[in-house]
Amino acid sequence: MNDILIGLIDKLSLPLDDTAARRTLRDFASGAGFDYYAYVHLCGKESFAVSNYPQKWQEQYVRAGYLHVDPVVTRAKHGPPVFTWSASEARRMGRRDISQMFAAAAEFGIRSGLSISVPVGFKNRMIFTLVTDRADPLDVRKVDPVTAAVCVAFVHARLAGAKQDVSLATDIRLSPREAECLRWFAEGVTMPDIALTVGVSYSSVRSYLDAATQKLGAANTRQAASMAIRIGLI
Repeated sequence: MNDILIGLIDKLSLPLDDTAARRTLRDFASGAGFDYYAYVHLCGKESFAVSNYPQKWQEQYVRAGYLHVDPVVTRAKHGPPVFTWSASEARRMGRRDISQMFAAAAEFGIRSGLSISVPVGFKNRMIFTLVTDRADPLDVRKVDPVTAAVCVAFVHARLAGAKQDVSLATDIRLSPREAECLRWFAEGVTMPDIALTVGVSYSSVRSYLDAATQKLGAANTRQAASMAIRIGLI
């Protein structure tokens, strides 16, 4: 497995665009005997995921709020840097919500996998997962955690700027006016001009932008606009 990870590092070290990076990861997963790959960047309200999971499963995962019950994510936050998981292991936890999640995942051929978790700063995490429809996961005792961490860093370098597949910040809701004003602000339009364009007062624009900034937990409006674009709100 270490040789395979080193091979992926070599390929990701090349200048790849979004499409090429995804194709490289898809081919890597397949060549290593897996069906899917998934990269999750846990970074608060900007958390997002890029994967080749079926679109219906991605939408269901977000809609059902599985991020908050997924034992893979929980273990990635608090467990070893490299670990395996399986549906059968999860069912032994005795939690109905987790059993329901894995029952739904099994319909898409998601039954076991290998995950690599790398901390970024105090709270953030980069998680790279390889998934198979096999009942039992791969033996990871011979996976070097340093090599695995370097591999995830290269995955992050290639996908951090990619068009995300799903935003995991499902609890953020901007009003139509807040989104509209923030979208104009992101395009470089001044607040007086936004007021004229939208047909509201300057103070209303300021109020909408302040509300959006607060909802996003941003330090200022410029950061709020960047975050909103990143997680697909505008």
